[in-house]
Amino acid sequence: MLLIRNACLVLATCMAVALCGCARELPPSVAVNESTISSVRKSLEQGASSEEPGAAMETADPTGWATLSGTFKITGSVPANKPLTIDKDVDVCAPGGRQVLDDIVLVGPGGAIQNVLVYVSSTIPSDNPAWVHESYASARTAEVIFDQKNCVFLSRLGVMWSSQTLKVLNSDPIGHNTNLASVRGAKAANISIPANGFAPYEPGAASPAPFSVSCSIHPWMKASMMVCDNPYFAVTDANGVFSIANVPAGVELEFRVWHEKSSYIQDVTVNSAGEKWSKGKFTRNFSAGDDAKMDVAIEASVFQ
Repeated sequence: MLLIRNACLVLATCMAVALCGCARELPPSVAVNESTISSVRKSLEQGASSEEPGAAMETADPTGWATLSGTFKITGSVPANKPLTIDKDVDVCAPGGRQVLDDIVLVGPGGAIQNVLVYVSSTIPSDNPAWVHESYASARTAEVIFDQKNCVFLSRLGVMWSSQTLKVLNSDPIGHNTNLASVRGAKAANISIPANGFAPYEPGAASPAPFSVSCSIHPWMKASMMVCDNPYFAVTDANGVFSIANVPAGVELEFRVWHEKSSYIQDVTVNSAGEKWSKGKFTRNFSAGDDAKMDVAIEASVFQ
């Protein structure tokens, strides 16, 4: 009888296993040593940082400061700017019936190109005084003016530090709206500006590239805006001249060059030597005290 009962128990157990799955043995409990885990984690992280492409690497602080300046000129036939169609608020926007031209490409004496943007695109620890010269202290939170007059943005290309505030002015006796169409980083905003009024714009963050600015009320009004995460930027003036003072020396810096018509400028001649700037990028490593000059020539076809 006992044998029959044991056999029944075995049979019942086998049926239960068949229905529920095989029983699994659990491993014995393992004591956790936090210091060991920390040591292993650090080793893995160090291995990743030294072997993985694109991983963040520590960079030595700059050894001083330098200045980069120069000129941008166009070679070849200068492209003609097209007349704009002014069909609203004509008395203000085209006083006296004058013809208004699109000012996207402004070329001055000797082929000088205005509104070329040059900026440091390397990541700069802007809270570290070893990387941001003391001469920029007051600029960190300074107000930047962006005005419009006779239904034209007076700055075809605006640029600012992300910590700054843009004062959007309206110097016309009619209302405008300023549509800052940032798609990433800097805050997008569509601001109504009353006649002879103003409004502030705080970007809150840098933009990865320049973005468009427009007025929905007067759709021919166009401009561009760049918000940088450091103060190392410049825009060429009417003589094609730019200058960026007190840039970090002793470290490799990546710069980018942009124009509204051409986007990032790539094929250039620098100090009489041809260069190819992939996506508008070039690098420099200055020595402390350098006063570096670069005279850049660009074929007119780039701006067609």
